[in-house]
Amino acid sequence: MAWSYSIAALLSLAQEQTFRRALALNKFTRKVRAIQEPFVLVVGYGQAGEAVCRALEDQGRNFVVLDSESERIEHLALDEYTTDVPAMAASGRDPRILGMAGLGHPNCEAVLALTDNDETNLSVVMTVNLLRPELMVIARCSDREHAQQMHDFAADVVINPFDRYGAYLVMALRRPSGFRLASWLMSPRGSELPHKLEHLTDGHWVVCADGTFGFEVTRDLESAGLDVVLVDPADGRPDVSEAVGFIAGAESDIVNMAMAAHARIENDNLFIAVRQSSAVNHAPLRAFDADSVFVPTELLAREAVARITSPNYWSFIDHVLHEDDDWDAQVMDEIVSVVGDATPVSTRVEIDQRSTPAAIRWMRTQELTIGDLLRDPDDRTVRLAVYPAVLVREGRRTFTPSLDKPLQEGDTLLLLGKEHDLALVRTTVFHDAAVEYVATGREVPTAWVFRVWQKRVARRVEKRSGGGRGAAAA
Repeated sequence: MAWSYSIAALLSLAQEQTFRRALALNKFTRKVRAIQEPFVLVVGYGQAGEAVCRALEDQGRNFVVLDSESERIEHLALDEYTTDVPAMAASGRDPRILGMAGLGHPNCEAVLALTDNDETNLSVVMTVNLLRPELMVIARCSDREHAQQMHDFAADVVINPFDRYGAYLVMALRRPSGFRLASWLMSPRGSELPHKLEHLTDGHWVVCADGTFGFEVTRDLESAGLDVVLVDPADGRPDVSEAVGFIAGAESDIVNMAMAAHARIENDNLFIAVRQSSAVNHAPLRAFDADSVFVPTELLAREAVARITSPNYWSFIDHVLHEDDDWDAQVMDEIVSVVGDATPVSTRVEIDQRSTPAAIRWMRTQELTIGDLLRDPDDRTVRLAVYPAVLVREGRRTFTPSLDKPLQEGDTLLLLGKEHDLALVRTTVFHDAAVEYVATGREVPTAWVFRVWQKRVARRVEKRSGGGRGAAAA
């Protein structure tokens, strides 16, 4: 009877929701504490959160996920990530939950507030600012008042995807090369260079959208000097016969495709942009083949991951966004000619004793240029598929530095390239023979006995040449 009672009690306890939640919370906190490498805390696993997590995994980065909806956490468990992702169904508004999710963990390097609720995102920003002000925090926000409050609490980046889309659309109109290059650099690795948007010209634009999206896009287009009319989708199909551009921005993907299809029939020379709100309609919208498809979560994820990748990587993209179009076109051609037309991988090389010991030893007596570092260690006449994007020296950044520029101890290089070639660069700087070969062309024996023998031969040759010069002078 005692065993029967005990088993029944245990079964009853196992069915208690509070007990099961306590077990899940304990398992979650143990997973978080066990993380030994830098990780990102992602609050919100909607479309934007999922896109960010996919991009982070693609870069080999660790992350922890919080979301208030248990269905999304269950969906995450079925998403076939290559690692066991610590995830918990809980609200990011609770500072205690953020602490359990790793906010106080020494390996937490950034926090992303990506929920659909601006107040929840603001709460995350406030907690991070008060408890871990040194951490980078990136927040999603669609309301200007909440965005200002986030800035008051020192949020590093506040992204309004609706406002960003209008700005990028204007950039595609005014500076097409810069738009292509920036979009390409923010795309997942391996993505092809996007095509130039055709027939995107000045003239009359029609924006048929509801809510914040219509207001933000209209404002950006008007600030660029364009003639824009904002129409409510509830008022029916707008007249686009005299327009050069049409943006279907209703909250419903079905309504947007219907409006875009009618606009194409009415004006076949029209530039058509369509807003996509749900990932379910990805295939039909791609088949519709609009000139531009705006996915708010995708844009948000691209920019957030680009900023997290490294400050220097984002600084390069930001420089592209603000340079003139001729410079962007030239740099784009240079990168593609070296790396190819697939989005490159980025890596940071610190020129110091720990990260590049062989290069430091060589630089104490000889010169080592950026171009030398990018030579193939097996055949120095071959240029690796690596492009130097940024050189940081004494806190100052030089974009697209010359290959002839000598390196100095303490420098930081941001390199773009193919993964295999970047690995060769990281290998070269650890081997004295490889560094000497790429710098001079001399093939140095790698065995210790042969290196000692070669040094002795070099000394004898130097003494003889010195004695010969002395006799001649006498």
